[in-house]
Amino acid sequence: MLPISISIQHIRHATLVITINGKKILVDPMLSDVDELPPVPFTWTLRRNPLTPLPVPLPFFEDMDAVLLTHRHFDHMDKKAISVLNKQLPVFCQPEDQNFLQTAGFLNVQAIGNSLEWGGIQLIRVKGQHARGVFTKLLGPVSGFILRTAADGSIYLVSDCVYTPAIEETFRENQPDIAILHTARAQLLLGTTITMTAGDILRIRKVSPATRLVAVHMDAISHCTLKRQQLKIFLKEQGLDNEVFIPEDGEVIAF
Repeated sequence: MLPISISIQHIRHATLVITINGKKILVDPMLSDVDELPPVPFTWTLRRNPLTPLPVPLPFFEDMDAVLLTHRHFDHMDKKAISVLNKQLPVFCQPEDQNFLQTAGFLNVQAIGNSLEWGGIQLIRVKGQHARGVFTKLLGPVSGFILRTAADGSIYLVSDCVYTPAIEETFRENQPDIAILHTARAQLLLGTTITMTAGDILRIRKVSPATRLVAVHMDAISHCTLKRQQLKIFLKEQGLDNEVFIPEDGEVIAF
């Protein structure tokens, strides 16, 4: 395997900063303070969100080169992010979210149909599925993204996608160096699961064993039922406790 030159700072939930090819890309910015956001609709809890504070001050987000939005749910881009982020920044998104971002005031929105090149980085969109059955349309479109350069390696942001044959095929074909997995077991009413779970880590390990896995999206939003500590126990039981990264809020991982 070629050397990887990518770093990740996990901020909170799905929000993180990827540094690749010298560029800082802010992913899915939810920047509200504790309890500033409402409960998640169609869930069993009335708890306001987020549950945990930002581990960095808001001025931290002034030093970004671009923003990447996987989908427009408020726990992936909130009103606070819209108000504080530099509207001149390039913002990459799925085509369905372009109008939303332009209406929010961002001046350099670039919708990715299949792929595009920016700053020496190839960005490839992977169409995802946020739920199964009737809930798929309710939750709307979501996309994962692969970022890669020949020198730095590749990172696959799977986002809020349930595990599907298409996701499996993406791993099998691309064998990404790093993958960010949303393994929170987020649930709607009636127990409908709308993100990946701990068991999906095992499936991905089988089809892409060399990929370094990073599990996030836990502990910050009320409908996410799998906690970091529970996942650590599960991975230890599976003998994978030293093979999957579970970063704390604010933690930096350099590959």
